[in-house]
Amino acid sequence: MVTRRPSYLDIVDDIRGRIISGDLAPGATLPTCREMCQTYQVSRQTIGSAMIVLRTQGLVVGQQGRAVYVTAVPDRRLPTQAAGNDQT
Repeated sequence: MVTRRPSYLDIVDDIRGRIISGDLAPGATLPTCREMCQTYQVSRQTIGSAMIVLRTQGLVVGQQGRAVYVTAVPDRRLPTQAAGNDQT
């Protein structure tokens, strides 16, 4: 049996990628839930799940019924460097 990856993780990856690329800069407003539902062709629940992950990762901040904003650019260093294993 093949396990399919949840679609909300694809949305998380897309938005994170847009933040890393600078397409969504810190302070930028994310599209509305309705707009994202249309863009990604998913339900509001799926968008909500993606937003929970992005909030947990510290990439966005917002409250229900209000805009969601980009808070930071994720650390782009390699995992070994991020863990404090710099070899300089």
